[in-house]
Amino acid sequence: MSYIKLWHTNCHSVYNRITDMNKQIKCKKAKFWLEDGVLFCKFISSECKKQFSEEFLEEYLRAITTLSDGMYYPLLVDLRQLNDHYALSVVRILAFNPEIKSEILSKSFVVNSYFVQVLLILLRGIQDPVIPNKIFTNYDSAFAYSLGINHNFNAVS
Repeated sequence: MSYIKLWHTNCHSVYNRITDMNKQIKCKKAKFWLEDGVLFCKFISSECKKQFSEEFLEEYLRAITTLSDGMYYPLLVDLRQLNDHYALSVVRILAFNPEIKSEILSKSFVVNSYFVQVLLILLRGIQDPVIPNKIFTNYDSAFAYSLGINHNFNAVS
């Protein structure tokens, strides 16, 4: 296992490493990896004891740009391990971040309840005319959507 130093000064912890075998980058509260043309983000429930805030965005953006390596991929964010309140705060911060928007094709969020899904839709908390944000309660549906976005963007004509 090789360790890399991300650009953020607080990125020296054990959660900030990339493994050669499966190209995962572990950051505070989350891990990122690229598979089948989709960028994945999964939050680590044992690390999510405090409220999510924008202070983690720089670290997450570095993970996304490192894995993307100049290409554009859809981002699938798995929030099923988090409680509803925490999942809402993550979606609201990640959905409209301008730096993340410039690095990906779309954002899909998988939540663990229909309550969170409906609440975000009713509050219009995920609509974005530039980069599509979608909320799913089914992981397979979110993955299929992300694969479709990648295929449509990278299709050879």
